[in-house]
Amino acid sequence: MVEKEAGAVGVADDLEIAGDDGATTMGRAKEAMRGTVETARSKVRAVSEDLRTQASKASEVAKERYGTAKESVKHGYDRARKDVDQLIDDVNVYVRDNPGRSILIAAGVGFALGFLLRGDRRR
Repeated sequence: MVEKEAGAVGVADDLEIAGDDGATTMGRAKEAMRGTVETARSKVRAVSEDLRTQASKASEVAKERYGTAKESVKHGYDRARKDVDQLIDDVNVYVRDNPGRSILIAAGVGFALGFLLRGDRRR
């Protein structure tokens, strides 16, 4: 019986030592995890800031290109409008100067369009 009691005391001592070692190990593990979490947080912050900076730069480039494209389209539209206005003015002058010829040309164009659009209706 004495052996059983001595064995029980030895096991209790071993468990107490193991418990102390376990608590120490857990404390170290917690500290290591805290350090890892803080490192991860700082890296996430750095990546987030970098992404914001890159998105801002991309936004500025897009705005510049949009402005350039807008100006190009506006310039092309203005040029085309001037060309069409000039053509209309030229046609009006020609019709005033040559009314007989203008009527014959209009009749010829109308006849040609009618013939082309009519298709094959004989069947």
